[in-house]
Amino acid sequence: MDEALHAAIAAIIPNCHGTVAPANAQTPYVIWQRFGGDTSEYLDNEDSQVDAADVQIRIFSPDVLEPKRLMPQLVSALRRHPGLTIRPVGNFRDDFDHDMNLFSADQDFEITY
Repeated sequence: MDEALHAAIAAIIPNCHGTVAPANAQTPYVIWQRFGGDTSEYLDNEDSQVDAADVQIRIFSPDVLEPKRLMPQLVSALRRHPGLTIRPVGNFRDDFDHDMNLFSADQDFEITY
């Protein structure tokens, strides 16, 4: 799931990083991170196993509007992913990170694979 999700995000925003971006990351960039989920394991049939991950995706940019423009594009693209069922949880939130001096938009997702 991780590789498929990373590739799907990077297809829309190429500067994509898992969990932490490098200090000199080129903007706009994305950080995605798992923060929970569910595992269903069946002893009788491995093919019927379904797992779900809770993932947060954050877009950073020095431009106040860029994360707000990119997040809906990313959500739309992820909804069409052929191998993962990706569902946004609520709407995205926008913020400003004073330490990095960057604007951000973040969105939580439930992903079934």
